[in-house]
Amino acid sequence: MVSGCLAKVVFSDAKHNFLIHYLAAVLLLLAAPIVFGFSGLDERMAAMPMEMISPVIGMILMTPVFMPEQNESIYDVVKSKKTSHTLVCFLRIILSAAITALLVSALALYMRSSDSQVTARLFVSTLGSALALGALGTFFAAVGDNAVIGYMVSVSYLVMDLFMRTKLKKFDLFTFTDGGTKVNPWLFAAAAVLVLAALIWRKYRK
Repeated sequence: MVSGCLAKVVFSDAKHNFLIHYLAAVLLLLAAPIVFGFSGLDERMAAMPMEMISPVIGMILMTPVFMPEQNESIYDVVKSKKTSHTLVCFLRIILSAAITALLVSALALYMRSSDSQVTARLFVSTLGSALALGALGTFFAAVGDNAVIGYMVSVSYLVMDLFMRTKLKKFDLFTFTDGGTKVNPWLFAAAAVLVLAALIWRKYRK
């Protein structure tokens, strides 16, 4: 039943609601080699493009998961269906996170093919940054009932992090760029908490 529901969500949302976001994330990925040099980078230098691009991909894909229901008439129709709206939103988030992971993997593989030292720990850490920033957008889009609010908060946090960097400590998105050498589990934890909070908010406050 869940797999059938997931198939419907994937097909319907990709066709009608989120295709433009998928394309935007892919275009960002394709444009990355033009902006950054990828050849022969050591781990810390490779972290710079990885940790700059990946969070933006997560933000683009995860922030708009509640966007279709911003229209109250659409929301009323969705609520009248037998399938749980919370389940639908959860599956959207899972799909967005999976595509984020896929695109970050593609970026990592491309950089490795260019003789850059994209290690497994750098990849996992970067994925945590992508999911954390994406989940931040998801949460504020849910609270504000508007994807634009989610994007504004996410972009603001990214810019703040660029200037404050290590002052954010456990929630710094640029762990390896700033000299770290270990995966930051706090980013994964933050992503999980924010997604859960967004779903709960939508269920009981919408």
